[in-house]
Amino acid sequence: MFTDDELRKDRIMRGEWEDKCQGMFGGKGPAPLIRSGIELKPLYTPQDIKNINYKDIGIPGMYPFTRGNYPLHYQVVPFMMLQGYGLAGAEETRKRRDWLSKLGSRLHVGREEDMTVYVLAVDLPTQRGIDPDEGSARGRVGECGVSISTVDDFIPLFERLPLDQTFTVLIGLDATLVLYALYAAYVMDIRKESLREVFIGPCNYYYHQWAWDTIAFPPRIAMKLQVETIKFILENCPKSLHTQVEGYNVGEAGATPVQEVAFNIAAVITMMEYTKEAGFDMDDVAQRFYVHPHVGLNLFEEIAKFRASRRLWAKIFKDRFGCRRHESLQYKIWASQTGGVELTAQEPLNNIIRTTIMAVAAMLAGVEGMWIASYDEALGIPTEEAVQVAVRTYQILSEETDIPYVTDPLGGSYYIEWLTNRMEEGIMNVLKKMEDLGGYMKCWESGWIRREVANSAYRRLKGLEEGKEVKVGMNKYKMEESPEITVFRPPKDAEDRAVQRIKKYREGRDREKIKIELEKVKNAALQIEHGWPDSCGRLMPALIEAARAGATLGEMHLILREVFGYGYYSG
Repeated sequence: MFTDDELRKDRIMRGEWEDKCQGMFGGKGPAPLIRSGIELKPLYTPQDIKNINYKDIGIPGMYPFTRGNYPLHYQVVPFMMLQGYGLAGAEETRKRRDWLSKLGSRLHVGREEDMTVYVLAVDLPTQRGIDPDEGSARGRVGECGVSISTVDDFIPLFERLPLDQTFTVLIGLDATLVLYALYAAYVMDIRKESLREVFIGPCNYYYHQWAWDTIAFPPRIAMKLQVETIKFILENCPKSLHTQVEGYNVGEAGATPVQEVAFNIAAVITMMEYTKEAGFDMDDVAQRFYVHPHVGLNLFEEIAKFRASRRLWAKIFKDRFGCRRHESLQYKIWASQTGGVELTAQEPLNNIIRTTIMAVAAMLAGVEGMWIASYDEALGIPTEEAVQVAVRTYQILSEETDIPYVTDPLGGSYYIEWLTNRMEEGIMNVLKKMEDLGGYMKCWESGWIRREVANSAYRRLKGLEEGKEVKVGMNKYKMEESPEITVFRPPKDAEDRAVQRIKKYREGRDREKIKIELEKVKNAALQIEHGWPDSCGRLMPALIEAARAGATLGEMHLILREVFGYGYYSG
């Protein structure tokens, strides 16, 4: 990238700079470490990127997409606003959706006639496939999201909304297949519309327990269930995405940025290998992933992480899986999310500054879209006031600043290009270590991934406790008293309403028909268990027919738990 003469002049100037530092400060002082363990220097010059191949940096919109997926980005396709929410009951959640519309919340910032976005966080029982009237659900219904257990629960959520103009994401965790079976039944039987016209983005990450201390399906079953979702979407929903590559939760659990990317790329590589075994076209699968990464407060580390991720994804999908389509090689960062773990319950208004910094990092890195956390998320479900500030953050950054004017404005920075390379090297090192340990599935099953995440989380917690890592207002500059903050509380009758709804739903059902369809679900699940990959694709149609017959979320999910086993934990 530079001539020998330019590098010689650079060495001379760096020598002069080092002399000045020595004279002023007696040396450069200790080198800081960013979260990924990379040691930083106080200055970067052409010397630091002399060995970089310019093709690895490239031009926006061109392979390997280091500088972004598009030749022009925010200039023509505005920043996407993928704000998630779920407030106990469908009625409260729909009220929040309508209120967000009045604020100008659409898929793309600034487009008043754009698509509606429904990123629905479901409550804890729904995530686990449990109906609200089951004993294990009591006291948890409406916690952390909206309760969904029947086809009818979608009616107040989507009434009067055009489904073909609504991007719908149900954050379902272990209940992903069952939730989308209920949604499909709603689309076909209540709305009388075609699945081919809907725009959905299943989370489809059954691998969450390697980030959290939680039970789930066994790893090899989880991978098959993910492939079931992929096959259904590819064959029935041409306008939809099939899998959200989940980096946010592993980041929240404590993974470093390098670990976050490496673990998720390893998961996707294995998912691709499973789909290949089932006879899928690699380009068809690759082009419909989308990414939900974590965004932390280390602005430059996060920018470099996203640039390195795009580059690695493009290389892996081209070289390992033979993908050739432009869309297959693009790491689509549709829903980066500002880190909740970065926010504090102390002096929560400070979180407005933190989320803005994280949002700026994401935009400078050229992500497609974002979920900006509300300032009170360390206290509970966001209030309307806090959500309004988050929505205005998107709008101000997109419409009041010059950030959108230039694609990859930091491209070519000595520091950014050097750090992008170091992040890529770090990610590759983790991937190599996983291969040496027997591959992704072995690392998952043995609990190695979970232990690595836990160790990183412990190191960070210890740094906060010892004051080596600063959290303003929490462990430094701490005030004795903080201003009172209003927090959201779900309605006290939310659980009772959910229980009464499902009891009423069960009245008058054709029990014999439901029994027959649930038996078909069981047979399809057994075939997935014992006849895979030839049986791939049988489970989701069976679930949809059971949902159309009137089966509830809990009734269908119970069969999956019984057939596949549930309670696996790798720690």
